[in-house]
Amino acid sequence: MAVSDVQRPGLRRALFLGWLLFLLVRAGLGLATPDEDALGKEAGYPVGTSATMSQDRFKVGSFTAMDRVLPHNPVRMGVHRFEFSRAANEPAIVYQHKGKTYTVDDYLARQRVTGLLVIKDGQIVIERYQYGRKGSDKFNSFSMAKSITSLAVGLALSEGKIRSLDDKAATYVPELAGTAYGETPIRDLLRMSSGVKFSEDYSGRDDNADMQWMALRHGLLEFLKRYGDRIAASGERFNYASSETTALGFVVRGATGRTLV
Repeated sequence: MAVSDVQRPGLRRALFLGWLLFLLVRAGLGLATPDEDALGKEAGYPVGTSATMSQDRFKVGSFTAMDRVLPHNPVRMGVHRFEFSRAANEPAIVYQHKGKTYTVDDYLARQRVTGLLVIKDGQIVIERYQYGRKGSDKFNSFSMAKSITSLAVGLALSEGKIRSLDDKAATYVPELAGTAYGETPIRDLLRMSSGVKFSEDYSGRDDNADMQWMALRHGLLEFLKRYGDRIAASGERFNYASSETTALGFVVRGATGRTLV
């Protein structure tokens, strides 16, 4: 079930519903202000390498040029594409924090946001960019891919290609048979409650960093086969882990015969 197959009405509708409220891409995590100098403005927001892309100076440039940083698979554009209309007037959106009222401009002045897109009822109501970025740039989707993957699982289920969310991952990915992720039900992978020990704090020394290193050298499937220490029973405890979505990607591929990329 390729992401490029957005011409399929069911998937297209699901994608737009998933993005209905807002789509936010950040150049970095944290509570810092925009801090253009630290993010590489004077150098024109340089593009880093796989080893340096997470450093502040390279984040903006790298995260909008990932095709130049990491190995990738081209994804063809769908035949039928949805064009968002644009609202005639930008609405006044405000939010409250610690008893004070802030606007969208206040938010952008306080957060390292490269692009902010707000969509309501099929219309773009707010679109802003910072750090020299523009709408034609290719932004890294980060964890939005998790929602898209879960939509793909749902479509495969509705089409009968996945029989039940209670099936174990290994039912569709035989290579994971006998492993912790392979023995986890799809339902628990969707809920990020496999119980497998996995740290994701973006320190560069967490399990997520190990997963990226393994992906480049040995492949993600090999990573999933090697990680198997359970700290909780499957379905018992939520733990944010990109590895769970990675496992689901292999489930979708095994069930449908199509990859996500």
